[in-house]
Amino acid sequence: MREAVQPPVSLASVHDAPVHTNLLGRAHEVVADLHQGGAATLMLVVVAGGATIFLGASVWRSLQRDRRGPAAAAIAMECTGLAAAFAALAYQVKAGGWLTGADPAVLGWFTGHRSDWVTGPAIAVTDAGGPAGTIILAVAIGAVCSRRARSPIPALILIGTVGAAALASTVTKSVVGRARPPIVSQVLLETDHSFPSGHATGAMALFTMAAVMFGYALSPTRRALLLSLAAAVTVVVSVTRLYLGEHWLSDVVGGVLLGGLAAVIGGALYTTWMDRTRARGAAGPAENYTHSGRSDPTTMGYAA
Repeated sequence: MREAVQPPVSLASVHDAPVHTNLLGRAHEVVADLHQGGAATLMLVVVAGGATIFLGASVWRSLQRDRRGPAAAAIAMECTGLAAAFAALAYQVKAGGWLTGADPAVLGWFTGHRSDWVTGPAIAVTDAGGPAGTIILAVAIGAVCSRRARSPIPALILIGTVGAAALASTVTKSVVGRARPPIVSQVLLETDHSFPSGHATGAMALFTMAAVMFGYALSPTRRALLLSLAAAVTVVVSVTRLYLGEHWLSDVVGGVLLGGLAAVIGGALYTTWMDRTRARGAAGPAENYTHSGRSDPTTMGYAA
């Protein structure tokens, strides 16, 4: 019985299919890398552009001499810049782009430079800057401002601003769904979502609003000093979150952006209310004086 004769097998035909498949797979990987890298680059441009817009609008507002009302255009630019930067950063965190590539290195640096004499104060600061501490401070500062203004409006604006920032932070955490740093890196165990940092968000919103409210009737130099102090306190709170291993670097940056956005909106509301209060007082000067001859603090800019 004759056996069927098989046709000769070409070596090219044996290797063509695997080589072709490997090339296609590699091409897809390269395209995906380019796409991801391009998206990250675009988000970096958005973050940098948003920060530039915010800073430019802030300088513009500080140079304006007319304080009879908030500069709507400048405020809109500030909000747009902060919102764009925050949204771009949140997208990169969720997509895992290279824009967040420095996070592990920064976390490793802080965890590698811990010492007993720093850890204790860092825990105290991060506890004070938590949700409970932020609420207590907001109520206390709001009560002081409302008492000086003889109206509950300042307290409502301050508490509402801090509360809105906290709510936005909680919603963003659920949407982004970023995991915390590894448990072995954490001094205080936290397992909820990581981006953005609620501590950084609350600190930025609370202390910036306090600076705006207390600095309303002060000179531009003193207002700038108050804002600088608020920024310094926010940085300290944010650094403790990195030092204790509770957050990534991009988490605290996102919290500062979100808290700043809330503070710009809340500050605009407060400034508008104060300007209108002073305008009403100027329209009726006879009502600006008490029986003791002292001026009404809401018309003299004492409320802050």
